[in-house]
Amino acid sequence: MRVVAFGGPWREAVRTACDPVFAAAGVGFEWNASGEGDPEAPALLWEADPLLFAARYPDSGIEHAYGDQWPAPCLDYWVYVDPVARTAHLSIEGLPDPADDLPLTGDGVRDGALLASVFAEILGVPSPDRDEAARK
Repeated sequence: MRVVAFGGPWREAVRTACDPVFAAAGVGFEWNASGEGDPEAPALLWEADPLLFAARYPDSGIEHAYGDQWPAPCLDYWVYVDPVARTAHLSIEGLPDPADDLPLTGDGVRDGALLASVFAEILGVPSPDRDEAARK
């Protein structure tokens, strides 16, 4: 089964919505294209600089969580897409992630606005206007 709804254009729209949120966190988030390889199980990945993250979020416990392995090479913020269920599961390091999967529409602008809003809440940065992003 080829997944079209969550392919390149969808991914780019989601990334366009989420990149400013990650930049606003000020912890060196960078896009990692390693999640782009499997159209059957799409995923998106941003990576944070662990030292900047620990400085910005001192109460996160991230240093303790890694113990002797600190500092980690990076901290991962994954979006795993289930194209059949049309849901996204977030897997993040350092801060609590939502327990529930998020509903997706297949519209990259709308899904991007939702994901950006959730990431903004997690990271404690200003949330983009979902309605404005959905109109674009």
